[in-house]
Amino acid sequence: MAEKNSSDSTDNKDVGQNVERNGKASHHVHAKAVRSVSPIYTKSASLDEPSDSEQEPEENVQPVRHATPDASGNWDPFTDPSFVQESEQNSKHRYHHAKEHRTTIIVRVIVAIVVVLGIAAFGVYHSAQTVADDASELTQEANNFSKNLASGDTSAMNTSATRITDLTSEMNNEVSSPWWNIASVFPGPGADIPKVRALTGVANDLSTQVVTPIAERMSQDASGAIFSDGAINVPAFTALTAELIQVQPAIENASQQIDAIGPTSMDQINTPLQKVKTTLDGLDAATTELAKVQPYLPSLLGANGPRTYLIVAQNNSEIRSTGGFPGSRIPMIVDNGTITLGDYEPASGHFPQGTIPLTDEEFSVVGTLMQSGASFAPADVNVVPSFPRAAQLMEWCWNAEDHGDVDGVIALDPVFLQSMLKLTGGITTSDGTVVDGDNAAQVLLNQVYFLDPAKQDPFFSEVASGTMEKLKSSMSSINLVDAFTTIRDGITQGRLLAYMNNADEEQAVTALGADGEINQDAANPRAGFYIYDKTGSKLDWYLDMRSSVGEPTTNDDGSVSYPVTVTLHNTTTLDQMQHELTEYITGIVPESHGYGMITSFLAMAPAGGSISNFQIDADEVMNQGEATLYDHDVYAGYVNTLPSNTTTFTYTVTTAPNPASDLTLWTTPTGRSFA
Repeated sequence: MAEKNSSDSTDNKDVGQNVERNGKASHHVHAKAVRSVSPIYTKSASLDEPSDSEQEPEENVQPVRHATPDASGNWDPFTDPSFVQESEQNSKHRYHHAKEHRTTIIVRVIVAIVVVLGIAAFGVYHSAQTVADDASELTQEANNFSKNLASGDTSAMNTSATRITDLTSEMNNEVSSPWWNIASVFPGPGADIPKVRALTGVANDLSTQVVTPIAERMSQDASGAIFSDGAINVPAFTALTAELIQVQPAIENASQQIDAIGPTSMDQINTPLQKVKTTLDGLDAATTELAKVQPYLPSLLGANGPRTYLIVAQNNSEIRSTGGFPGSRIPMIVDNGTITLGDYEPASGHFPQGTIPLTDEEFSVVGTLMQSGASFAPADVNVVPSFPRAAQLMEWCWNAEDHGDVDGVIALDPVFLQSMLKLTGGITTSDGTVVDGDNAAQVLLNQVYFLDPAKQDPFFSEVASGTMEKLKSSMSSINLVDAFTTIRDGITQGRLLAYMNNADEEQAVTALGADGEINQDAANPRAGFYIYDKTGSKLDWYLDMRSSVGEPTTNDDGSVSYPVTVTLHNTTTLDQMQHELTEYITGIVPESHGYGMITSFLAMAPAGGSISNFQIDADEVMNQGEATLYDHDVYAGYVNTLPSNTTTFTYTVTTAPNPASDLTLWTTPTGRSFA
């Protein structure tokens, strides 16, 4: 038998660790039979399998490569060219295989993440839609609550209050769910999650701190509906205002929180909550204003005896300093909340020259410089820029015409009337004319003057009485917050003004900002620019009036000067004036002044201030002069602005020293905006 191969004796020892006979370790590596080095896996032979020579060669099986010993009989795998090449190929293959393996793992991880995010996104979307649906229902339920409050249906009001609480609680719980926690880490929408949570939290606070207390208070009060049969329930209305004042701090706090949060990018949530914000702001303003008049409400509503107010419709198409021609006057009697209207009286009469008791100062400015008929015509007395003073003169004229005493004057214009009709719905006159929340201003300030003059006053009377009846019949269905907001806007724009003979009540009106008084506070300066139609026409429907206040300059004494610009643009054309507009609109003999608009002006400095550098660029300037009125520095006169032309006033207004706020500018409200 041939001697056994030395490599066989190392079956239980590491390769290269043969021990020589002398017992010393040998560092020589002897050649050993090498199995396949193919990178392709092959099945190992077993005793039950045929020998290699008997097996069919497997596909892609590389031939076995044997090591080649060097000259000394030793084999070095680092120098064998064939082995080195094979090893490099194997190494590259193993690296490629490992890389593919790692890539597969990464892909699987990414897919898993995408799947998880997709599920999360679907969950957030579904949850957001739930919140949006709740928010939409919340808006409707809040509207129902307001209507039920007005109608006195305490059962329905409590049902609405409970539903509001449930909805806000559901919204709060929904945005606290795990889906929203996951969504908060998303870039983009994730930044909105805290905002949405804050918004729903505010809504929940409102339901518990405002809605529920009001419902409980009104349910306990046995006064009944706030409005019923066209009358105001004085005890119920007084109780409501008292409760609103009580919860006003919570309303104001919620309003401030929402303002601080700002809008989100989620429209399905942002849109309904924006409506809630608008309502909340209106309610906050309303409760703040109600607190100023609440002590006087019973007397103002006739609970302590009937009250008579002179309602004056100011027509902006024939403009006056406080609003417009006071052609329509109607007495309104309020007896313990029940409202009735007297007979319509046009302000078309005249007194002898100098009869109406203007002061010497008033006559010098509005009579001489502005060339008005205020000293003899009841329809001209509101050329004076102070509404309390104009109201006193209106009362004098009313009494002098033997119409009886009144307790105050309330003035409104067709633009405000239109906003009220938007709440109640319109009316239809006997000739089929629809007057509503979209067209009332145009009908009453322009369209009516295309009628026969004999039909105009009856039309005004019918619209006035019809509108009042509509307001009375709709009281119980009007959203109270919308009504308060509309009134507040009318006051802010100078389209709703009031004057009370009782000094305490007038002080409350002043606190509301509805007094129409000229600036009396030097620390908070407000200049004024007032205009009066001298054409004797209804052309001011076509007047585009604009104003601006420039950058301030502080003077050595601490006063502040501002450049002011006012423009009057006549938007009519010569062709319109000659061929389209009626004589009632253009005025009598319009060709005598080139078919232009003749407009008196009164520029008034703020309290303690002055006007300088007064310049006018106009087609014609007449009677300009400087004067003093009610201790204010004024410039007055009148100008003619031809069709399609513009008159520009530029001047400097200087405040009293060290004002606490910036200058503002008040201008006579016109019938429409051209901006």
